[in-house]
Amino acid sequence: YTKTCFEFVHDGLGAQSGIGGGGRYDGLMAQLGGQDLSGIGFGLGVDRTVLALEAEGVSPVTGRRVDVYGVPMGVEAKKRMSVIVDRLRRAGVSADMSYGDRGLKGAMKGADRAGALYALVLGENELEAGTVVLRNLANREQQEIAAEDVVQAVRTSLEVGKS
Repeated sequence: YTKTCFEFVHDGLGAQSGIGGGGRYDGLMAQLGGQDLSGIGFGLGVDRTVLALEAEGVSPVTGRRVDVYGVPMGVEAKKRMSVIVDRLRRAGVSADMSYGDRGLKGAMKGADRAGALYALVLGENELEAGTVVLRNLANREQQEIAAEDVVQAVRTSLEVGKS
């Protein structure tokens, strides 16, 4: 940065308190081989902003965001779950999944925070058997379904839940 520089921080984020920042970039273009132009820029971390909101007790989301939340347990399960979530979305089902390396308990909390009606749990046993666990998050009932039948089973469950 040159000249004016700014940074947004939040005290509730610990040592990595920066949310975003920016300033002037005079001479940057010339350093990159272009014309000698003045410039400004900024960066904002979406994940850091969400953490700051959580530290304030504010939820960036209200109500239900998704109908189904995928909970993969392991690297291979994560790959397979991303395919399942894509298939659900293409079928018109609102779906997301846990992308981090959380354990089952943490991922299920993510499903609750997303306001999901159902969770799809996929671990080593299910991968080996070619199945997925469909769990109703309201009554905690669950059923094991064939992986190739996931889209139809979810759609049927959602229809039953609406009636």
